[in-house]
Amino acid sequence: MRIVSSIKTIAALLKDLRSMKPREKAEFYKAKCEYYQGIVELGLLVACITTIFFIYSDYMINGSFIPTLIPRLSILVFIAIFFIVTHFSNNSRTMVVMDFFLGHGMVIAASWTAYNLVDNSNSITGIIIVNILWLVIGYVSTPMDTTINGIIFVCEIFITNIFNHYISYEQIISLEIPIITGIIFVQYIMTAFFLDRYRISQKLEEAMITDPLTQVYNRHVLEKIRTENILEKIPSDEPISVAMLDIDDFKKINDENGHYTGDITLFYIGQKLSKDTHEGEYVIRYGGEEFVIIFRNCDIDTARDRMEKFRTEIENANDTPVPFTISVGVSAYTGDYTMTLRTVDSALYEAKNTGKNRVVVK
Repeated sequence: MRIVSSIKTIAALLKDLRSMKPREKAEFYKAKCEYYQGIVELGLLVACITTIFFIYSDYMINGSFIPTLIPRLSILVFIAIFFIVTHFSNNSRTMVVMDFFLGHGMVIAASWTAYNLVDNSNSITGIIIVNILWLVIGYVSTPMDTTINGIIFVCEIFITNIFNHYISYEQIISLEIPIITGIIFVQYIMTAFFLDRYRISQKLEEAMITDPLTQVYNRHVLEKIRTENILEKIPSDEPISVAMLDIDDFKKINDENGHYTGDITLFYIGQKLSKDTHEGEYVIRYGGEEFVIIFRNCDIDTARDRMEKFRTEIENANDTPVPFTISVGVSAYTGDYTMTLRTVDSALYEAKNTGKNRVVVK
């Protein structure tokens, strides 16, 4: 049955979510927020503006606009604060907090309005409808966010009842608790469905930036590093070094042993480079038999030593598809991405033209 299959899928996705490390989970919720924030923000703003027009129903109850005019217009203050804060900070956590801020602003404005109505019997309908806000904001938030704000909402009902004396207070409370529980459950389902999309997106992105033969990054990553100024975002006191590696006489390997052996050789060196680099560093197939390695928190002397050790291991390895050697150029990253690549390429050219099987630093 489809429902059984869906339940199994959701359960597997939620298990995946629970198994995420804190940093990975934070990245997931950030992506979720960025994907839905536009529509959530629009929905909240429309809802806020719409509540102002409820002043006509206030008139029908009170026979005058005056008592509820300021309470209804007070939502504009919350909207203004929302825009000011989000203008100066578009951090995903800030956006979620401000989304809930706007939601609670609507609750406060509505409660203030109810205080000025001669008959608040319709409050039960408004309070139940407000739960749609938590459901909408749930698209960008975590289930824990919704749980906390659901509890805050119940507290708001309890506190405002002291002043408003809701006619249907017992009904409101008896309905609100199961509704909030249901919303939290639904949000877990929505989160699971987004996680499915998120994983597919990750696979597609990985396929776009991964060299299919060597399973290391391809040149698209170098372009991404350049266009997104990734290296410039690294703290200035953290040294960065770049190496460019080339397999010596690779054409000879192909000619004498066949292209299959050449492919295995490329795969071998790609995997070995991946094992020898640290978290946050990049191994990139630059083209043909050339690889670029970007070292983080690594000065030029350390980078030279690491590549010299790698070169020696390759020269003396007994598990390679065929015996081969490598030439390497190393340079420090100076802040100019293009110039650094030219310098390291020049160092590699020198290594190739002064005997091969060596490391040259520039």
